[in-house]
Amino acid sequence: MMLIVHWLSEIGAILWALTGVMIVLAKLISAITHCECKLVTMLDLAFKVKKAWKKLKDDKRKNRQ
Repeated sequence: MMLIVHWLSEIGAILWALTGVMIVLAKLISAITHCECKLVTMLDLAFKVKKAWKKLKDDKRKNRQ
């Protein structure tokens, strides 16, 4: 009987540790996703700025001609 109680407490401790690991992994994935969204937003903005800059340069060339 004591052995079963000991095993159950060990299983409980393992499950508790795995729960902690899963929480840490979930937070890590959330942080990575958040950073990825920020990166995509920054790249999108950079592309729009590049496109606007190119248009401005093209307009200047047309005005010179």
